[in-house]
Amino acid sequence: MDLTEIIKKQDFFKELVAEKENGTLSNAILFFCEDEISAKAVLTLTALMLEFPTYQLMNEKSAQYVRAASGVDLDMRRYPKGDRIVVADSNEIVAEAYVKPVNLPNKVFLLENFDNATEEAQNKLLKVLEEPPANVFFLIGAGSEDRVLPTIKSRCKKIKILPLSAEEIAQICDDPLARVLGGGYIGKTLALEKQEDLKSLTNFAISIFTEMKNSKQVIKFSRQFLEYRGQLDLILQVLCLAIEDMVKIKCESENLCRLTPYIDELKDLESEFSVRSLCEISKLISTLREKVEFNANLSVAIDNFLLKILEVKYICK
Repeated sequence: MDLTEIIKKQDFFKELVAEKENGTLSNAILFFCEDEISAKAVLTLTALMLEFPTYQLMNEKSAQYVRAASGVDLDMRRYPKGDRIVVADSNEIVAEAYVKPVNLPNKVFLLENFDNATEEAQNKLLKVLEEPPANVFFLIGAGSEDRVLPTIKSRCKKIKILPLSAEEIAQICDDPLARVLGGGYIGKTLALEKQEDLKSLTNFAISIFTEMKNSKQVIKFSRQFLEYRGQLDLILQVLCLAIEDMVKIKCESENLCRLTPYIDELKDLESEFSVRSLCEISKLISTLREKVEFNANLSVAIDNFLLKILEVKYICK
């Protein structure tokens, strides 16, 4: 099953279809979605729903979908043309909004990554969003609500796209690690599925708990950590999942564990960590993330992080 079939079954999409049939659909819809691939699919499928009565028969391989996704259709125009939406794009959108559709019933503007649009570009669209011409729709995708102007949000119907369920992700991706680490976001999940070192990276993260026994080993693990510096967030995500799973095992809720390929290792490991120590290590992970965000010395930050894991492990035993 492809992503479009999953979107068609989502409650928010069914609601949009019902509003269109009832004639109550807003001309400006703002979708908040952290995953670019999912956002693009939502915008594209919604545009097809607005234009074609037969949209239910379409998927990602359909000619109409491909045209809408690539932005070549004159009546389904996609922005930005460059890295982000700028004033020139907004001026063109406003001008084009008042030109009648060429071949289709409506003119639809698909505005992606709108949270990266300049403030000036967003301001230029306020009037046309408030008073859109007949048969003109604006489908806007944004990863972050904070970077969209309040005046834009007030003129749009707002929809938050939630992560897919484990069952839905399983229909698209076969890799159990990618499914878990993707967090329900199809774009991240598919990228992880293609990542050749995903298993070795996950093995390394788990080995911090299973193999690092004393301070003499910190240098070795710190060196490996730095080799994966570009994947730091992913390593920390694995550590957090391992902590969660060990707590679940302690609570006799093994069936709720998510790192299933490592369940036997975690079952052997959980007795070495108290619940208190696992909670403290979670705090250490948050602290490391903050240090990295504020450009702290990565080597020193990782050394301290690993040493404190050992310290917490034995103090809180």
